[in-house]
Amino acid sequence: MIDVDDPGHRLRIEQLLVTYPDLDGLCRACLSSLPGIGGVGVTVMTPRTQQVRYASDAVSARVEQLQFLLGEGPCRDAYATASPVLAGDLHASTWHEQWPAFAPAAVLAGAQAVFALPLRVGRTGMGVMDLYRDTPGDLADRTLADALVLAGAVVELILVETAAQDGNEDPPAAGGNDHLLQRAVVHQATGMISVQAGVPVEDALARLRAHAFAAGLDLDSIAADVVARRLRFDNLADDEDR
Repeated sequence: MIDVDDPGHRLRIEQLLVTYPDLDGLCRACLSSLPGIGGVGVTVMTPRTQQVRYASDAVSARVEQLQFLLGEGPCRDAYATASPVLAGDLHASTWHEQWPAFAPAAVLAGAQAVFALPLRVGRTGMGVMDLYRDTPGDLADRTLADALVLAGAVVELILVETAAQDGNEDPPAAGGNDHLLQRAVVHQATGMISVQAGVPVEDALARLRAHAFAAGLDLDSIAADVVARRLRFDNLADDEDR
């Protein structure tokens, strides 16, 4: 196992932070420095929430979104266990048994392998960095070591962003993606569904996810329809009961 407290590991993280002082630049460096990796996603998490902070491409964005929609996947497992989850072949029965909904959906989206690395400060989980590739295959030891260094640098930059936000400073740009705004729309829609359908917030979010997945649409689009009152879930509930 790689010792993330090793002085050499820490030195490499510090060198990365000098070269890439923003999260987007650091994540883009993953693609050029990790052989065989097709995309990277970073999700900031708590036990109850997920916020996609970075997705390098459409496949990465879909991989992150599917885990939020379906409530399962390597990202969630890596966060829960505080250990890397290395799914080198999503066609394998092991992963289909572990993630019966996510594994086939991720393959359909274009990911044949997903590697989830937990982002932690001491014993506190902050989120997960996901790497995917479009062909099956495990990570070489050196590639995994490099990925863990990059994950350590991601943690440092997220801490910097958090400190800036707590100090009421303008947070760094999110690569043109208004992830914070998108998540706010999801939370607002969840509250509206809770009232419309007369269900707890947790059930409302589950209904929102299920409807988005069944419709083949992204969660943010469905949430925006709810907030704009183009879609109501009391009507959907009536339809489902018939």
